Amino acid sequence: MKYYRKNYKAKKFKFPRRLIFVLVFALIVIVLTLLLGNYLKRRLDTAPIDTSEPPSVETTGENDTQDTKPPAPHDEALLNVSAGFLDLAGCADKAEMQNRVQALKTAGYNAISFVVTDSNGQLTYASPAVQQIARLPGKETLIPLDMLAGAVTWAQKLGLRTCAVIEAAPEQMQIDCAVAEELANVGFDELLVRGFETRETVDNGSIEAMLSYVRSLRERAPIDIGICLSRAVYTAAQHAPYIEKLFFETEFLAIDLTAANDTDAADVAQRLQGSFTAYLLRAVLDGSDAEKSAAVQAALQEGDIHSFLYISAPPAAPAGDDTTGQE
Repeated sequence: MKYYRKNYKAKKFKFPRRLIFVLVFALIVIVLTLLLGNYLKRRLDTAPIDTSEPPSVETTGENDTQDTKPPAPHDEALLNVSAGFLDLAGCADKAEMQNRVQALKTAGYNAISFVVTDSNGQLTYASPAVQQIARLPGKETLIPLDMLAGAVTWAQKLGLRTCAVIEAAPEQMQIDCAVAEELANVGFDELLVRGFETRETVDNGSIEAMLSYVRSLRERAPIDIGICLSRAVYTAAQHAPYIEKLFFETEFLAIDLTAANDTDAADVAQRLQGSFTAYLLRAVLDGSDAEKSAAVQAALQEGDIHSFLYISAPPAAPAGDDTTGQE
C-alpha cells in the first residue's frame, strides 16, 4: 500500500484594495488640511491691520435715555402704602391741623395724601413760587404753605408717608416744576402725577411725553414720582413694554379706580395681582361715596391688594393702629 503525501502550498497574503484606498484618501485629506492651514496662517500673519476709527452708528434717540440713564430706585416698602385723604380746608390753627393728621394715623392709614390741584386744575394751597411766576397775590381762602409744611412734618413725626397728588399740565411746565420743587422743599416723600389716566391706550409717543414731563420735574424736585394710568392700559397685554419703560424712570405706578365699583375692583385684583407687585402699583380711589368706597376697598383687600390712595374724603378707614400722637 502506498501512502501519498499532500503538498500544501502557503497562499500569498494580499492587502485589501479597499483598505489601501481608504488609507491613501485619508492621508491626502490630512496633507491638504495641513497645507491649507499653513496657507491661511501665512495670510493672517501678513495681512495689514486696520487701525482706523470704527464707523459711527446713527440712532433715532427713541431708546437712548433708557439705555443710558440708571433705573429709578424701587423700594418694596411701597407695596403696602395706604394713604388717607388729608383735608386741610378751613383748618383754623396748628392744633386742628395736627388733629386731622392724627385722625388718619389713628384710623389705621400709614400715609397721607394731599391733593395739590382741584378738579378745575387750580392750586389748593397758597404757593409763593406760583405767585411769583404769575405776579399775582394768592387767594386768602387757600391753605397757607406754612400750614401744609406743618402737616407734612407732623405726619412724618407720626411715622406716616406723605404723598402729594398733582394734575399734570404739560402746557404749564414752568408752574408744575415750581410746584414740585416747592413740595419737595416742604418735605413731601412723593408726588403722584394724575391727568394721563384719561388715555385708554398708549404708544411710544405718549409714553415719551409722560417721561419728558417726569424728567422736567426731576430737574427741579428731588422727590419720588409716580404716574397714574387707566385700568384699560394695564389690562391690555400689548401695553406691557410701554409700562415697563415708564416704570424704569419712576419710583412707582398707580391705577385709576376712581370710577370703579366693587366688581371692577375684584377683577383688577385678580387680573393684575402680579402687576401690583412688579410695578409697586397703587390703586387711586374716590372716597366721596362712603358706601361705594368701602366696598371697593374691601374687594381689593380680599384680592390681597393693600396699596391704595384716596384723593377725596375717605370712608370709614380700615381698623388697625390705635396709636395716638403727642406733640
